[in-house]
Amino acid sequence: MKKIKIIISFIILLVVIGLIGSFIYLNMTTAPYIKNIEIKDSINFKNQVIFNVEVDNYFYKINKEVWCYLAKEDKEPDINDSEWLKASNGYCSFTVPSGDYKVFVKDKYGNINDIDSQKVEINKVLEIKPTKKTIYLYKGGSEKINYELVTLGNVQDDITWKSNNESIASVSEDGKVTGNGYGMTEITLTSGSGTTNKVNVYVSSFITKPRINFDKPYVKCQQFTSEEADLIDNILFDRVEEAGYGTRGGVIAAARFLTLEFSYRIHYFSENGRLNNYPPYKHVDGEGRYYHRGLYLSEDDYADLEKGAILAGPAMWGCSIPMYVNLPQYKYGNKYPNGLDCSGFVTWALYNGGVDIGDLGAGENASHKDLDDLGTKVKITKDLLKSGKVKVGDLIGNNGHMAIIVGIDDNNYYIAESLNTTAGVVITTMAKSKLPSSYLYQHIILMDSVYKGEGKYTNMW
Repeated sequence: MKKIKIIISFIILLVVIGLIGSFIYLNMTTAPYIKNIEIKDSINFKNQVIFNVEVDNYFYKINKEVWCYLAKEDKEPDINDSEWLKASNGYCSFTVPSGDYKVFVKDKYGNINDIDSQKVEINKVLEIKPTKKTIYLYKGGSEKINYELVTLGNVQDDITWKSNNESIASVSEDGKVTGNGYGMTEITLTSGSGTTNKVNVYVSSFITKPRINFDKPYVKCQQFTSEEADLIDNILFDRVEEAGYGTRGGVIAAARFLTLEFSYRIHYFSENGRLNNYPPYKHVDGEGRYYHRGLYLSEDDYADLEKGAILAGPAMWGCSIPMYVNLPQYKYGNKYPNGLDCSGFVTWALYNGGVDIGDLGAGENASHKDLDDLGTKVKITKDLLKSGKVKVGDLIGNNGHMAIIVGIDDNNYYIAESLNTTAGVVITTMAKSKLPSSYLYQHIILMDSVYKGEGKYTNMW
């Protein structure tokens, strides 16, 4: 019996020694582990995130100290790397740029968690960035919302879309917005991880589907409130920015907006003055041609004017002021609604498209710099029209008249212009076969050297 007790005691001793040994071994060789990872957007640093790692050691670990490491690769970091961050109260906190990270933790003894068993993949959309924060539509018009994702890790493009008011604008599964009724609403973009952003949508009666329409109503005096005038300006700016401010496309967009998309027609008004003040003119009549980025529809625009150079006005488009010229339809000194003459329209379109060439006339006097001194002036011939040199956005006219080519198809040129005979800003359709024999259009100004690039445009709207 005594011998049995000795054997049992010895076995118990071996077990205790084994447990103590195992405890010491595990304590010295077992790496700590990750309990949780939380990622938050950084308030102070754009495109960075706060990366919080909650860590812990097993109950048998005598020393609970833990260090964390973020790596871009699966490769285990060096144990002595200076980038190891000591955990405080069970947390390691990093502020890092967006990216795909692997998380490593180690203890005092240099044990590092096994990447194969504790590999952590972080996949999150940090931000949805729409290309445009505001979309402007006419009723029945459509535009696709483009965007980019700021992500952490490998994220599927699983954006969903929702309109706050489908009676104003609806949105398809691929982000195409359609204007259904007048007003303003929001489109909400949501990622699979819950990140959201919004795009404002205005569906406005101030714009229509672009088309040639000689029956549009004329702009009336003080027709628009300041807020409405600002909205119209913002639609114009949107069209120009989309095409490329300062480019051929930007100028085309400005000219097309006023002649095709804007719901109203601008009156003809002969402005003989130039702020260049070359003889015989020392004033500006009407002042609606060059001095405003945007349409001249609000008294707020008066602040832009050189008061000493104004003979008649100020008066926004549609408001009556004296016209100091004799034409068949207009009598010298009588009052007519303010608007644009031919060179006024061209300088307005150039300026609003981002090409500031100054307030120039239509080439009435060879001794002064005028619109036909821009670019390369070439006589209209059949060979020129067959050469492919003439593009949308080039100027066209004669000495005393200037216009802009805003469309070209197989048979016609579409010319945006303002004439006393057309009683305002319109688009004239001119057959290619008849253009070389035209009296009104005798030369084309090729504008490649004037524009700051091509931008985005099509030959037809």
